[in-house]
Amino acid sequence: MLTDEHPLGEEFFKSADSKEAKSHEALPVFRDPAWRGIFADYRTANERATEASDVFHFAALWARCATALGRRVHFSYGMKLYPNVYVVCFGPTGDRKTTATRQATELGNGIKIISGGGSGEGLADAFSQAAPGAGSLIHAEELSQILRPGRWEGSTLIPFLTQCFDCPERYEMKFRKSPVSLERPTPNLLAGVTPEWFWRDFRVNDFQGGFGNRMFFVTGAPKDCLPRPASPDLFQISRAAEALSGIEPSEARLDAEAEPLWDRFYRAWRAAESRRDALLNATVRRIPSYILKLAMLYAAGEGTLPEIQAEQLSAAILVGRHGALCAEELLSLQHTGTTARKELERRILAYLRAEHGSATKREIYKRLWRHYKDSEEFNRTFDSLQRAGEIYTSTAVGGRGSVWVSLEPL
Repeated sequence: MLTDEHPLGEEFFKSADSKEAKSHEALPVFRDPAWRGIFADYRTANERATEASDVFHFAALWARCATALGRRVHFSYGMKLYPNVYVVCFGPTGDRKTTATRQATELGNGIKIISGGGSGEGLADAFSQAAPGAGSLIHAEELSQILRPGRWEGSTLIPFLTQCFDCPERYEMKFRKSPVSLERPTPNLLAGVTPEWFWRDFRVNDFQGGFGNRMFFVTGAPKDCLPRPASPDLFQISRAAEALSGIEPSEARLDAEAEPLWDRFYRAWRAAESRRDALLNATVRRIPSYILKLAMLYAAGEGTLPEIQAEQLSAAILVGRHGALCAEELLSLQHTGTTARKELERRILAYLRAEHGSATKREIYKRLWRHYKDSEEFNRTFDSLQRAGEIYTSTAVGGRGSVWVSLEPL
């Protein structure tokens, strides 16, 4: 039965600008009802084991368990929706997110873990070594291991991850060396990143229809200082994670109490779209899908499949709402950096607007010479704007080797 911790009224769907939405550290609050089953046990085991935020532990365990489930359960959502996830933990350097993600990858046995990024061809080769339909987990301690190679000309890494997120029956691509054909690839991604590095290697338009809107972002404040951390007992949790690989295949469905809860959530979610800006809407577009993915995992771990119960769904909705708030937080950090760099970024964009949207890089360099100390600082700021999709360059416009800069693609 639902309790006050699992409300069904409008209080449950507070908007993202609610006063309760963020803690005193100005970070989104992760609600207690989400800690159920194996997640509750994992939180208890790590209480005195690490200073990493409990949210990072939740995210890491989610990716680990989703990988174990593979395609053994699905939900009909216009297509077959599987539990696989691309989860990214973000926060400042030294917040122990790597500790949390690394620990989860070491839980139990029975899943294929791929470290780092590499190339699309390399990933496809690694996936070909897994049984069709079995989950594989890509673990990148720094998301730049994926984003940066994915920006290389001709790289197939990000297209591979983008196309395989929805778990096609077959993936085929002709790589440089040889064609690759994968049967039922089921990728999962677990990564960490600092906001500064994320925005150096990520473009805003990646949220509009590509790799970016397939990721679920989480952040949280680290726990208090632990001078003498204890070793967590993870034996039973490892066994529980392994057991997910052996559940009977099923098609999940909402029970009689969960159906109206989902309908109410979904209508409220769609109604809120008009209050979000276009970029935030693009970034959180897959939150409803992630809620159902987590609800399937709760049901699998708690032995209620094929039914997803209302309490499981309500807990997943809370996590989805947290993810939406975290995405909003990450977007707000797009121009973090030193005051000098932010000011120079502002001046470059203002100069381009004053010149009707375009100018040569040399013209900008000469006009703004008072606002940077050397060419290295200028180029670093210029490249940051270009990676973020704020400016575009071309050497074809005007000829004679000039680098033309524009606020729109040339």
